[in-house]
Amino acid sequence: MTTLTHKKRWVRQGFTLVELLITIALLGVLASVAMPLVEATVTRTKELELRRSLRRMREGIDRFKLDYDKAKQNAKDAKEVFKELVRTDRTGYPLTLEEMVETKTLRRIPKDPMSEDGEWGTRSYSDGLKSILTDGRDVYDVASTSTATALDGSTYETW
Repeated sequence: MTTLTHKKRWVRQGFTLVELLITIALLGVLASVAMPLVEATVTRTKELELRRSLRRMREGIDRFKLDYDKAKQNAKDAKEVFKELVRTDRTGYPLTLEEMVETKTLRRIPKDPMSEDGEWGTRSYSDGLKSILTDGRDVYDVASTSTATALDGSTYETW
């Protein structure tokens, strides 16, 4: 009868230090490549949100002006809430952004995604084209208050 001799086998468990260091180095390189892409994607998403918000608010201002003009002309389809706003000293634009919510022209005022406080800069109908100060008489246009540079090289306040 023959006896089988069992040899001890060294079963390898875990990683060596070199393998672990190589893995960490590779993950670091991949992370350093991915971070700028993530930052650009986040910025691009905020820019899209800014464009949508500006378009929505500017369309709201235009709708407010149309509804006000209908009420001023005593049109049959004029909304009652605008008939109460008609005065001779008004241009037909909303006095504030909040007035568009009060008249249900807009559901809510979106926040400016590029500024820290979320507030919008407004331009009055009587302001100059290049004016940075407004008299606050009525809202003709809105813009971001952020002076940061966009991905296309322009500043957000000029959008």
